[in-house]
Amino acid sequence: MSSSADEGPPGSGLDLRSDRQNAAYRAAWLCLPVMLALSAVVLLAFGFSWQTALIIVLLLACPAAMGTAVYLGLFAKNAH
Repeated sequence: MSSSADEGPPGSGLDLRSDRQNAAYRAAWLCLPVMLALSAVVLLAFGFSWQTALIIVLLLACPAAMGTAVYLGLFAKNAH
């Protein structure tokens, strides 16, 4: 019975592919609040009140979150 230093329990090795995917998911979800904050800044720059900008951004948040989730779901299916 020979044992190699490379052998170990299944799943004990580094999975760089999943680490990159996790980083991509975190980056994509980070884009969502940044996009919403920037849209609020643009609305304020065009003269909207902060209350109106907040309402518009909240109305944009749900479709943007759903779009991000769908995109990441399609990305995950194509990655395998």
